[in-house]
Order: sequence, then structure tokens, then C-alpha cells
Amino acid sequence: MAAVFATAGLLLAHGVYSAAVHTSKHNHGYCKELDIPVFATSKSAIYDIPRVDSNVDAISWAIYSDTWSTPAGGARIIKNTTTSDTFKIHAQLCVPKVSGGKNDILHIATHGVHYDSRYWDPTLDREKQSYVEATLRAGYPILTYDRLGVGKSDKPNAYDVVQAPLELEILRQLTLMARNGTLHDFAGKAIPLNSAFNMAAKPVKKVVHVGHSFGSFLTSAFIAKHSSLSDGAIITGYLLNKYLGKAGMASFNAQFAPTSSTPFNRPSGYVVCQKSGIQTIFFAGDPKTAFTKEMLDYGDAIKQPVPVGEFASAYHIIGLPGPNFKGPIQYMLPEFDFYICGGDCKGLADMKVLRKTYPQASEIEVAIQPNTGHAFTLHNNATAGYQISYDFLARNGL
Repeated sequence: MAAVFATAGLLLAHGVYSAAVHTSKHNHGYCKELDIPVFATSKSAIYDIPRVDSNVDAISWAIYSDTWSTPAGGARIIKNTTTSDTFKIHAQLCVPKVSGGKNDILHIATHGVHYDSRYWDPTLDREKQSYVEATLRAGYPILTYDRLGVGKSDKPNAYDVVQAPLELEILRQLTLMARNGTLHDFAGKAIPLNSAFNMAAKPVKKVVHVGHSFGSFLTSAFIAKHSSLSDGAIITGYLLNKYLGKAGMASFNAQFAPTSSTPFNRPSGYVVCQKSGIQTIFFAGDPKTAFTKEMLDYGDAIKQPVPVGEFASAYHIIGLPGPNFKGPIQYMLPEFDFYICGGDCKGLADMKVLRKTYPQASEIEVAIQPNTGHAFTLHNNATAGYQISYDFLARNGL
């Protein structure tokens, strides 16, 4: 709890600063963008990771990571460390305009690698693609945030700081702030003030954690390690199976972020997909019906560099058992997810394994969203999948 009090103190000392409130861009809710100082402490490590300071280095890093004889997991640790610091986490908190029975059930959505929180709220066609807009329309408030190292959040050392355990702790701190009212209190006071937002915002009674890809790694680990802090989970773009990640890092067609074809201001160790890598990983299904050229172009336009330390440390958060989690869990799998399922997710889920992993879960459901790829928010069939998730939550009292 010390970290919670420290974060609350930082909010009191420095305030929460919001960008302009755009009540018009979201038809079904009021939103505020926030820069939240989050104090977090976690175990970390210095890993044996090739440095990435050029485009040539980026390809060499990918090949090294994919090579069968390269040490994996803890075998790559040179020295165990602890990371403790305050990080700026950029977030967007939205509340529904229409009051109802769900406006005290907060969705906390965690994005995956190669994107930031815009993955959940694409502006290309919000009514047909945005998970944020759909969630507001369904009557839920929603918090999205840029994970550490991407978007408008802090971008610290890519090797020794931005690692999976720290990101899991940041998610815990954000959840605690939502549950104890700190987040809503300071969002309400953030400049510019908005009376409509404040009137619509309600105290949080329950939290549903939603993840995509690496964000689902984190969400799965969260409900396993911090079961009492979550009332339900929607896992998208992730299923632990024999094909997970078999496409490898080389499929990213990565470049060093500062010298990439679309340059980013990042330090050593940040890599970014080329457009061909974005299509390979994130877009699938019938190219005539699953997605449009505009969706692919948009998916490339909002891409984000990735700190390589995330990949080296990901083993900490994959496949953790959750014996104490009692809420419902839905796996929403894109039918043709190449990176997670080797291109076909149908029939891969083993319900016996899932029930053994979460023996007290009130319900576990696996849904397949037809004709979609890994980035299902950027496919034509997105909102139909969202509705399946909302129906699942409603059946389980959420």
C-alpha cells in the first residue's frame, strides 16, 4: 500500500494535467486525457540483450532473439536488480453520457506492443471500430492508457527499465487508484474543468480488465497475481498454445526507431515495425472483406516503437496460474491471428487447461471473431466482437 500512498501524494503535490476535453469526438461519453504520475517498484534485471542503435542492429536483434540456441527467460539474466521510480503515464478516462446500471463498472484496457492506447480508440471510424466508443455506448466507463515506453507516457531505458514486472505493477497501481477513488477525484479536478464529465462520473464499484496481445499477457498475469482487484477479464489477441509467437521477431521487419522509415525520437533499444511487418502481424482474413486499405494505412500510421526489454522479460507474465480468481474470463480470439495462433485460432483452446489455470473462475468462454486478424479493432467485423464481450459480461453480472 505504500506505493499507493506515494502515488496519491504525487497527485496531490503535482496535480493531474489533462489535455482539452473533447466531448464532441465521442458521441456516447465525456473523456479527459490525463498525465498521471505513478510510483512503482518491481523486480527487474540486466539481461544479455544485443544493443540496437541502427537498422542493421534491429535485424540482428530479431535474428538473435529467434535463433533456437539463444538462451531464453532467466538464462539471459546477467544481474538481478530492482526498479523504483515515478513514471508519467498518459491515460484517457471516459464516462458514458447516459446513466444506467453499468456506469460504476470500469473497464481498464491495456494495449499490446507496436501500438499505444489509440489501438482501443481508432479515429478512422469510431462508430464502427472504437472499443472506447462501443464501451461507452454499452454504458460502461473506460480507462485506456499508454504503457510505459510508448505514446505520451515516459520512455525510459529500453533494456533495464521497461520490463514486464514493472508494467504489471503500473497496472496494479492504476487499478488501485480507480478502486479507491483517487483517479476519479483528480480527473474531476484536472484542467480544463468539465461539469458534464463530473456529473456523469460515478464511484467505481467493479473493474473489468481488458487486454490485447502483450496487454493480454499483462491482464492474464494481473488476474493471476492480484485476483481480488479484478471482477472480470476480456482477453483478446492471446492464447497460450504451441503456436504462440512462432512467427518470431523477424516477422516485425523491424528498424531502429530514430533511423526508421518513419523516424521516432527514442533512445537506444527501441525498435519499430515497417509497414510490411504491421500487415504480417496485425492484419488477416480475406483482404477484400476483412479490412480496407485505409485501415491498414491507419494501422501503420499509429504504430509505436517497442523497447526490447519487454520481450526479454515477458516470460515473467506468461502462463501464470490464477487459482484464486473468481470472476468470469472471456478469450476473444481473432479467427486468423497469425502471431498468436499461427494463422488459425479455431480449435486451439483447451478448456481443460483453462479451467485448471483458473479453477475458481465463475465462467470461462472462448469466442472466435470471424474474418479478423490480430488487430481486430482495425477490421470490419470489430463491433460485432465487442457486443459478444458485452453480452458475456452481462450474463455474469457485469
